[in-house]
Amino acid sequence: MNKIDLKKYVGLTGRDITNQVLLDIGKVEPKTVLLGADSLGSAGGQLFRDKFPERTFNFGIAEPNMLGAAAGFAMLGKIPISIVYGFVVARAYEQIRDDLCYNQKNAKIISQTVTFDLASGGVTHHAVEDMSLLNNLPNMVIVQPATPLEAAAAAYHGILEYEGPIYLRFSRTLKDELYSPEDYEFKIGKAITVKEGNDVTLIATGNSVHIAVEAVDALKNKGISARLVNMHTIKPIDKEAIIKAAEETKGIVTIEDSNASGSLGAAVCTVVCQNNPVKVKNVAFPDDKFSVIGPSVSSLNEYFGITVENVVQKVEQILA
Repeated sequence: MNKIDLKKYVGLTGRDITNQVLLDIGKVEPKTVLLGADSLGSAGGQLFRDKFPERTFNFGIAEPNMLGAAAGFAMLGKIPISIVYGFVVARAYEQIRDDLCYNQKNAKIISQTVTFDLASGGVTHHAVEDMSLLNNLPNMVIVQPATPLEAAAAAYHGILEYEGPIYLRFSRTLKDELYSPEDYEFKIGKAITVKEGNDVTLIATGNSVHIAVEAVDALKNKGISARLVNMHTIKPIDKEAIIKAAEETKGIVTIEDSNASGSLGAAVCTVVCQNNPVKVKNVAFPDDKFSVIGPSVSSLNEYFGITVENVVQKVEQILA
């Protein structure tokens, strides 16, 4: 990846990171155009819109039209960046499938509000199925960063260097850093080992990586050595990292805030079953119920068991 100054993005959170990185990308690549559906201001496209109004397009609350138009922009040699809320991926699924993925268009989708980011919105505003839907599509790449710095690096790489459709699953609650700007290197499909361990492996993605970090410490207090892998790319999944974990540790626990049946948990189970079977447990949003209204992200994670305590319990079940 071209050398970029990641220091400027450290400390930014949520919409701020999306706002700033899109503006900076717009400055270096005049072919980029920004597409929104009455969400540019709230979803992190305001700075780009203010700087480049002639390259910004608002489609109203018509996400399918917007994604269809994105394919048209790509055919004209532009690099369309569509900002959506995660929960509307289902609404525009046909256009993503047929117009973008089937035709392999160089179109980018950024979801800056995912899972429980809009906690009080309830089931209509919670995005837990978006990755499961998109993971079924050929030619689609899915990236879910765990930190603001990782989000910035993923945006630069996914928009400016990767050729093809990509879903950048950002969260407005991204905040805590795990990496140094000087040492961090992002590569699509290449997981990052955050901590080494030889008893069990935790594989996490997005904000759930921070839950896994706490779980590693909790397990250490119990005398259990846990490896932690940040699987920032869900598709294509890093098979090598998963196989290595299956060979070198006694089992794997996946941690994510989306539906495990079609995203990280399912992908890890598939790789393990086909290569080196070991026990795999999933900590994720359940696939047998809908979400509920809650006061905060943390309260909903607690309600659905996406917690440090549940991770530790799953590990102990594997080692037992």
